[in-house]
Amino acid sequence: MSWKLDLVPQGTLATRIQMAAMGIPAFFTPAGYGTEVAEGKEIRVFDGKPHLMEYALHADFAIVKAWKGDKLGNLVFRKTTRNFSTSMAKAGSVTIAEVEQLVEPGELDPDHIHVPGIYVHRIFQGSGYERRIERRTVRLTDSK
Repeated sequence: MSWKLDLVPQGTLATRIQMAAMGIPAFFTPAGYGTEVAEGKEIRVFDGKPHLMEYALHADFAIVKAWKGDKLGNLVFRKTTRNFSTSMAKAGSVTIAEVEQLVEPGELDPDHIHVPGIYVHRIFQGSGYERRIERRTVRLTDSK
């Protein structure tokens, strides 16, 4: 088995996922030109500035975790989970969603749904979540 490493700037990675979600096969970006990232990629000049062609990043399977979802697959994300999960859920050929709260259809406010159920192929309610970073801690200090 041989492996291939593909270096991708974070913004380009996010855009590759978004393009797959929108059905756009490729796009051009100036990010990475003149670095190892550009090796072997098509380069075009737009307005005098070189750009690399990047392909959309499709996934055979997309596994996302949402805060809430209904049994039809509509998903609601919280906080930074919205950064990549909304696009990734749409970029997968098969999207599997784990939710903290699984509710009945109609219980989610339509204005709060981040990913409609048409993109979700499997959904289940997870358990045993531990939010270590969300626990408030108070430490006594020596007052001098």
